[in-house]
Amino acid sequence: MPSRRFEGAITTPADGGEIADQSIPPAPQRPARPILVEVAAAILIVGGLTSLVGSLAAPGLLGIAFVALNVAMVILGVLIRRGRAWLVAVNVAAVALFLEVTALPSAFAIVFAVLDGIVLAALVRHRAWFDWRPEDSVRADDPQDAAGAEA
Repeated sequence: MPSRRFEGAITTPADGGEIADQSIPPAPQRPARPILVEVAAAILIVGGLTSLVGSLAAPGLLGIAFVALNVAMVILGVLIRRGRAWLVAVNVAAVALFLEVTALPSAFAIVFAVLDGIVLAALVRHRAWFDWRPEDSVRADDPQDAAGAEA
């Protein structure tokens, strides 16, 4: 007598599509984005746009340099959110921090110096997240590689 235990059970995907080949391992995925990286990206984007408005009024060559720096900060904010351009972002944040420290008696300089300090600390703290490569997680999951590394 057949068992009725699984009668009516859904054994195929709900959308009626193909069942994935179980012999193929899934592609490795980047670990979740750390909160500090998200905050650093937001600070770079919003801070760059905010500073851009103020730097448009600066005269001459100095004004052009500040506009370029702020545009670079916005672009780098978008890039670090995607896990790219870590080294460039660290350098740009350090330069921006230095420029804001030189103008320190200003209240705006204090605010932007603190924000750029947070960005710099966040990027340095989570460097490993930017260095992640798919082959790193494959090696960590493979017991043969792990056994070879221990020997």
